Amino acid sequence: MITREKSEKLKTDRGVSIRFNANDIASGIQLAFTFKGILCRETVGFTISQNGLNAASNLLGEIKNKIAKGTFFYADYFPKSKKLKLFGGAVTGATVKDYVDRYIENAEERGLAPSTITGYKKSRNGLKPLWLVEVTELDQLMLVNFVKASSGKVKAKTISNRLSVLRSALDDAIIDKLIIQNPVAGFKISKHIKVESNVNARKQHNAVTPFSPNEIEKIVGACEGTVKAIIQFCNATGVRSSEWVALKKQDVCLISLEVTIYEAVVEKQTKGTKTMSGRRSIPISREVAELLEEEMNMHDSDYVFLNSKGEHWNQDSFRKHQWSKVLKKAGVKYRYPYQLRHTFATRNISEGINLWKLTKLMGHKSPQQLYQHYGNFIDAYEKKSKRGNAA
Repeated sequence: MITREKSEKLKTDRGVSIRFNANDIASGIQLAFTFKGILCRETVGFTISQNGLNAASNLLGEIKNKIAKGTFFYADYFPKSKKLKLFGGAVTGATVKDYVDRYIENAEERGLAPSTITGYKKSRNGLKPLWLVEVTELDQLMLVNFVKASSGKVKAKTISNRLSVLRSALDDAIIDKLIIQNPVAGFKISKHIKVESNVNARKQHNAVTPFSPNEIEKIVGACEGTVKAIIQFCNATGVRSSEWVALKKQDVCLISLEVTIYEAVVEKQTKGTKTMSGRRSIPISREVAELLEEEMNMHDSDYVFLNSKGEHWNQDSFRKHQWSKVLKKAGVKYRYPYQLRHTFATRNISEGINLWKLTKLMGHKSPQQLYQHYGNFIDAYEKKSKRGNAA
């Protein structure tokens, strides 16, 4: 234990001092230096002795030397310092994983949606071949090799998502002045691998394969009970799977014959719709209203639909254990349940619904999304209308 009085016998160089507590007992050694025009004071963990003070002086000289050369990274020496908010957390030899991890941690602190965080983490896992590459060494040749190696395993869209996360993460490395340019900025994977278009020559969106009326009839006929009610409800309203599992009794009005979508279940968490346009009211027929009423009268839960165990549905479980069995029994080619939403959209388009109205029913911001997914159906209806008017 060294008191203030005893410390007077120790020699300290400029910029090195001994800190004391309220009882005048030495508590640590502090360095003082100027970095980027800001006076910095940091405590170092050397023993409070002449040898410790000498080591602190040597460390301070090393820091000042690196500052003069422009090679000083604050986090290298003081990784837990509050000053990192000013100077960034860059360290010598920082890797791609260091920055991607930091980007995800920041996203969590900002309270981004769980589904977004999950997507970031999946992209981080996909970037594993680049994890140990130092950020200062990453170049576009490495990116080209990464893209080509990944192309045989995953779709171009997945690769693009991974690079998008990497690009955003490395923007912080620029802020930290670790790199001058982001190697991912402006990088186009289409220059290095074949990228399949989502729309074919007939303006058909490859992801849109709606069920025909005959298929819907077979599907409905191949199920019963709550599963049948869910499928009929989705076919009649075009709601997303994340929305029907979150539907509550208070969201259903059997008098005005409409349901209102307020929430969705994403990554097992119930939350409000992603956008304001996602919150919407959808008219239902008397038949659908009766189906919902029957489901609601079966239990005391706040939710409309419950599984056979009396529990809240999980959309993935429904798809794997119910939906797939129903389609197999119906003899209908397997497609994801989301195709019921596409079926709702294309059916309404073929019946000549106003596109702005359909936009609101589906929870989109504008009809542009309808043109992107259902352009060929819209064109077909317009041609049919012109032929009818000409006749």
